[in-house]
Amino acid sequence: MPIFTKKFAPKVAPPRTARLNIGCPPQQEDLDEYRNIRLNLLDKQLCFVDGVWMSAIKATAAGSGGSSALPGTNNAIDDLLRMKRRVKSLEQENNLYQVKLDVLLDLLTENVIELSTVKGQ
Repeated sequence: MPIFTKKFAPKVAPPRTARLNIGCPPQQEDLDEYRNIRLNLLDKQLCFVDGVWMSAIKATAAGSGGSSALPGTNNAIDDLLRMKRRVKSLEQENNLYQVKLDVLLDLLTENVIELSTVKGQ
């Protein structure tokens, strides 16, 4: 009688090919509701865009007062913030490409040196 034998070997279950709810359509969640998060604070409206809360101009009636003196400044500030983030990401990408270029140039110089030593012999 062998000492190292399997005493328990469960059967392998076959992979599922069909769902249990064949007659029911799959549920689709509307994720657009969660992508556009808006916060209303009295006369201001904030939107959550790309991980940052940005101000948005609240659509008000023509007769109501209390709006800011310069309605275009909110959009200009938001555009400026977006551009700054875009510039920062492009600078990081540029730095990555510079490092990759330096590594490739180092590899190329090593191969040229090895080739010249092989040709010299």
